[in-house]
Amino acid sequence: MIKCPGMAERFPNETAQQRTYRAFETLVAGNDASIDLVQAALLIASIEYPELDTAHYINQLDSLARRVRALLELPEQELPETLDPLTTLHAINQVLFTEEHFHGNQTDYMDPENSFFNRVLEEHTGIPITLSLLYIEVARRVDLRIDGIGLPYHFMVRCSLPDRLIYIDPFEGGIFLNEQECRERIRSMTGHSMEGKSKLHAQWFAPISARQFLYRMLNNLKQIYLHNDDYMRGLTISNLMVILMPHVATERRDRGLIHLQLKHYARALHDLMAYLELAPKAKDRYEILNQVKSIRQIMSMLN
Repeated sequence: MIKCPGMAERFPNETAQQRTYRAFETLVAGNDASIDLVQAALLIASIEYPELDTAHYINQLDSLARRVRALLELPEQELPETLDPLTTLHAINQVLFTEEHFHGNQTDYMDPENSFFNRVLEEHTGIPITLSLLYIEVARRVDLRIDGIGLPYHFMVRCSLPDRLIYIDPFEGGIFLNEQECRERIRSMTGHSMEGKSKLHAQWFAPISARQFLYRMLNNLKQIYLHNDDYMRGLTISNLMVILMPHVATERRDRGLIHLQLKHYARALHDLMAYLELAPKAKDRYEILNQVKSIRQIMSMLN
């Protein structure tokens, strides 16, 4: 299960959810390079699965990596410098997609279970970002650097080969693509020509940070819950997003509006005022000011 050393003893009155928030805050408090994506993803999942056993799922990743090493005939811990990264990628694909049948959930893409990493490892299905996390972490365990690439509408990963960059789509069984093929995919998804937007393309194809990775994972979940009017679960995810990105004004606004839906008027007021302070020139400033006015009127009638 998720363990937070000393927390239960130091904060005996905290709920499991509150301990998860505290553990998540500790995990993301340092610099980006120090964030353990697997631990963070499992902490996110523990909001829904409080008895989740972190060690069990980390052992699964280790086991998958050992099988990749066996295919490569590499019993030692270190990979030889002469090994072709492409050979390693083929071995990863063999284990994950041919043998273990990990695949994208095409039939129920919006199921929140696709965003919980424990369930992805159990059911062998997920969405692009969670399957990309699986790919990144198995590759890391065989000493191959894989970067997350947050393309619009579709998350993928990238590996630097000696002569080129190769993009891998774990949602589609680990198929290899070049940058032009990725651009064509974006064009087909948006239905618009991408001509004349090379500067924006460069931003899309840049590796994302660990915080950006977690932010995108959490945002997927938040949008699913809000789409289903599941405001209580949406609030738990919004809390994590504010912990992760405390200075992102829109997250304070969104959490405030969720609190408002749940009739948490004081908390809604606090978050919406924080939003106005963080984004004094926001386009929706007057709309939010009207919300603040309405909340104050409601609170005065309740007192």
